[in-house]
Parts: sequence; C-alpha cells; structure tokens
Amino acid sequence: MKLLHWTRRFSRRGFLTRGAATVAAVAASRGAVLARAQEVRTAAPRNLQTEEVQTLVKFTRDLFPHDRLDDSYYERAVQPLEQEAAKDRATLELLALGVSRLNEWARLAAGKAYADVEDEAKRVPLIQRMQLDPSASADFFHKVYTTTIVSLYNQPEVWPLFGYEGPSSAKGGYLHRGFDDLNWL
Repeated sequence: MKLLHWTRRFSRRGFLTRGAATVAAVAASRGAVLARAQEVRTAAPRNLQTEEVQTLVKFTRDLFPHDRLDDSYYERAVQPLEQEAAKDRATLELLALGVSRLNEWARLAAGKAYADVEDEAKRVPLIQRMQLDPSASADFFHKVYTTTIVSLYNQPEVWPLFGYEGPSSAKGGYLHRGFDDLNWL
C-alpha cells in the first residue's frame, strides 16, 4: 500500500465524495446487477463464501487503511458481519449482492475480482461508486462501514499500535496519569 505523508491535505470525506462522476456508469450496469440480486434471493440458504469474506476484508482495509495493521485485525473486524449474515438472511443477501457488485465493477475496471486487484488506485473509484450508488450498494457500504469501524477499533490489540493506552477509569482516570503527555498533538 502507498504511504501518505501527513503534510498533504487529504480527507476521507473528500476522497469518498469525489466519485460523483462514476454514478452515470452505475446506471448503465444496473440491469445486470438486478439480475444477480434475483439469483441471490432464489439461492438456497447459505453462509458467506470464502471469496466473499476475502472481498469484505479487502474492502474494510480500503475503508480504514493502516499500513501498520496486518490482515488479521481486518479479518476480526469482518467477523460480526459474518455472524449476522449467518443468522439473518436479509444481511446475507445484502452482503452477497454488495460483494457481487464490487467484483463486477472490479472486473470491468481491472479485469479481476475486487480482492485480486493489487492497485489501490483502481479500487478507490469502486469504493466511491459504491458509496454514491442510489441502489442497494449504498446500503451495503453503510452496513460494512458502520459495523467494521466499531469492530476494528474496538480490538484491544490494536490500541497500542495507535498509541492509545486503553480505558483509564479502572486506573483512576487520565488526570494524574499523563493527561497531557501526548507528543504528537
């Protein structure tokens, strides 16, 4: 992955909102995607496939890119989605459709499934497109984003990698424990 310099002005919001030009392309491919959605609905009950989980892990890594975190943290962040999909058919359908759509768009853009696209610059427009898509893709984006942001950053093993010491309430709070010793602020 490409390391970004902190001196550059770069915001995730700006990154995700610049994809408005791709909305027109979404409308063109909508018919095939709706046919795929019907296939997913009529399929027998199942859990997420390994390829779908790999795509979700790559998608989550692209949503929350941290070069110092390996994929195991992202795999754990996706587990709540897997568990919910195993219990709720609607969630399973939403995730399967979203992964299918991501893979379809990735094949059009790069000739490979989303998880196999190595170039981050080719995956970024797909994320933007996913967020702005007026159909179920935006629901997929919202579901993955809101679930994995909590499950990724709520892992105590991740906290030291970002300099967070953990909750302080059990240790008497931060006031007398180096409240102002942050050297990066």
